[in-house]
Amino acid sequence: MHRNVRSSVCAAVLLAALAVPAAPARAQDTGTVRGTVTLTENGGAVHGAVVLVVGTGLVGLTAEDGSFEIGNVPPGGYEVLAQREHLTAGRQMITLSSGGTATVDFELGLSPVHEDVTVTASAGGAETTFEAFNAVTTLDSFDLVGQLHGSLGDALQREPGIASRSFGPGSSRPIIRGFDGDRVLILEDGIRTGDLSSQSGDHGITIDPSGAERIEIVRGPATLLYGSNAVGGLVNIITPHESYRDSLFEGTRAQFTADAGSANAQAGTNASLQHAQDNLLFWAGGSVRRTGDYDTPEGTIANSATELTNARAGIGFFGDRFFASGGVTAENGRYGVPFADEFHGHHEEEDEHGHDAGAGEDDHGEEEEEIEIDLDSQRRVGRFDIGLRNLNNPVVDQVSLSLNVIDWHHDELEIAGGMESVGTRFDNRTYVVRADVEQRQTERLSGRFGAWTQVRDFEAVGAEALAPQTDLTSFAAFAYEELSFGRLRLQFGGRVERNDYRSMERTGGHMHGDDDDHGDDDHDDGDDDHDDVDDHDDGDDHDDGDDDDHGDDDDHGDDDDHGHDEEVVIVAPDPRDRDFVGASASIGLHADLGAGTAFVANLTQSHRAPALEELYNFGPHVGNLAFEVGNPDLDAETTLGLDVSLRHQSGRVRGDLNFFVYDIDNFIFADRTDDLLDNLTVYNFLQGDSRFRGFDARGSFRLGGQAWATLGLGYVDARLTALDEALPRIPPLRGTLSLDIPYRGFTVRPELMFAAKQDSLYRGETETDGFVVADIRASYVWPRQHTAHVLTFTAYNLTNTLYRNHTSFIKDLAAEMGRGFKVGYSVRLF
Repeated sequence: MHRNVRSSVCAAVLLAALAVPAAPARAQDTGTVRGTVTLTENGGAVHGAVVLVVGTGLVGLTAEDGSFEIGNVPPGGYEVLAQREHLTAGRQMITLSSGGTATVDFELGLSPVHEDVTVTASAGGAETTFEAFNAVTTLDSFDLVGQLHGSLGDALQREPGIASRSFGPGSSRPIIRGFDGDRVLILEDGIRTGDLSSQSGDHGITIDPSGAERIEIVRGPATLLYGSNAVGGLVNIITPHESYRDSLFEGTRAQFTADAGSANAQAGTNASLQHAQDNLLFWAGGSVRRTGDYDTPEGTIANSATELTNARAGIGFFGDRFFASGGVTAENGRYGVPFADEFHGHHEEEDEHGHDAGAGEDDHGEEEEEIEIDLDSQRRVGRFDIGLRNLNNPVVDQVSLSLNVIDWHHDELEIAGGMESVGTRFDNRTYVVRADVEQRQTERLSGRFGAWTQVRDFEAVGAEALAPQTDLTSFAAFAYEELSFGRLRLQFGGRVERNDYRSMERTGGHMHGDDDDHGDDDHDDGDDDHDDVDDHDDGDDHDDGDDDDHGDDDDHGDDDDHGHDEEVVIVAPDPRDRDFVGASASIGLHADLGAGTAFVANLTQSHRAPALEELYNFGPHVGNLAFEVGNPDLDAETTLGLDVSLRHQSGRVRGDLNFFVYDIDNFIFADRTDDLLDNLTVYNFLQGDSRFRGFDARGSFRLGGQAWATLGLGYVDARLTALDEALPRIPPLRGTLSLDIPYRGFTVRPELMFAAKQDSLYRGETETDGFVVADIRASYVWPRQHTAHVLTFTAYNLTNTLYRNHTSFIKDLAAEMGRGFKVGYSVRLF
């Protein structure tokens, strides 16, 4: 679609979205929904079950006697559901009159499948993922306890459409629909985590997934509530205390988990506690987790061990109208970066021009000492929330303000001969203020709008201080609205965002190196293959369209003037201040087709400002296996995305099938050249148009009794459209096939994880073979009125299959984990 047409669509939808909140809402008398929740097994009361009035966003928790009461429900017909983790029951229908009361009771039983609830992607409050406009995947605490993964990327990689990018276990980070880095947002309780995991393949996320109450993966238009750069989607890690703030309980809730594993000597514990009394909520929690070097069928991967500790605490007051809370979080992490020493240029042995001081001498290696690289990180978070709710206002139901200070620091340590030294030190401090206004829901309209601002101070010092000291100031206004016409619902969303970069002067202005295999003609023309991709190129740099990566090796005139040992000189671009302003918008349709089937379609246009590393990086970046040359002249990206979903849920079949296509103008990518500096290939940040298209799907089928089979699939094809060239590190077709066989409290779950061969490659990439890996998990759940005990045992990679992850930076050096087992125990107190 032509850019001016896109701009017109964006402007029209944005104006509509921002205008909707001003629509008058009709005041109405509300009603109450009450009832009890008991266990099917023995009729005992279920304490701490979640009860949701579908379509209203209103949630309640059951009291000690299993009773619940949800007020301020608009009159009308609703479905109501109740569940506590995998204790679940079918929906029940109620009709509520103005000022009236409806009573509904539930009996909960264990089930391998249940309905998922999301708060991240809703117009207000909570809703089921079936009703959501977005494609949402939710993992609750029961799912996380069963997996026993120590990193976020590993915990999510078996979900459809999700892969894991890594440079070893400690730096695992989710890839969503082929998107990585700045195009995937990681949130904690709706706020960005403030780490640097998006900037480098060897930077990790220090949040322990086992301590989460729920993890939500969102793809689609609701991502505009949190950032216009979330093209691929976002991951929201919801902590236990955050999930209960809107439905305060009296008493104590707690959780304790311990786990251990064999192939990586895994050991971890996690504990959390929330206590509420007289409108006050106290919370505390923490975890300790360690793994050793992991084993593969080829042997042990050295320097792949990880350590992680975290702690959090806070207090809040939650009255009928006013609420306020404050809390702090501290996280410390350390992990090894396997094989990083193989790519280091050993700066200490280079002269001032970048040449190896020992080059040309006969004695090699004896004076070179083996170096290991570790990352040692600290993350400190302070958060304060304040607001008003249950307002007697025809338009506004709740107003909240969140203030956050996030201090991230990590050292890249070089370890030689048992001695540690700091190679590079990173500091990233972020201040975030977010204001949200939830509208009072009417028969037709629900939604929320607000504003967000962020101030970021970034500084790096040392060998991999690639970017100058930079300050980023961001501001955004957003709105997300839903209009209901019975079985047909419409969605409008909009976001206007401004990002201002202010950079300091760069230290170090150029790099030298030996061009071992190519003459200067290769360096000068290294971008010829992408001249027609770069929107700023006038096309005059070359006359023939047949040049390929090997064309300059033939007899050309330049070879007479330049020898093969010609030195390569790359001058760092001068950093300069940049300002970006852009609008993003979405429009969607959700149609209830009856018989538990829904059709959903969303059209989204988003604006993404270039990331700091894309603008300013210059120098050897081992974490991305690249000598990076940033481009301070980059323009913003513009994405036009279409998502189409078909969903179904019934007593025998549950599933969703999601298709997507994203056309991206001015897509920013690292273009591989033929030059080598500091033992790394030179990559220039360029722009060109790209297209991402694919699908993700999951279906569960009841085989008889309570046994279910589940198939999950994900596929994406991502290319630069001008040259029809694949983009790097795009995951292949991946999936899982599992069978849940329950008997009373026991469940046995054999599972196959598989991937196709990836032979759609970017220049310099290598093929990755397909694989099939077999696991089996057994669990026992013992639910009681106030407790739930869960014991799990998992045997993974049963056949000790040798396989590799295509999205790992070191896949050709390090295979994935071999045969092993994990055991875990968790108890929850309600």
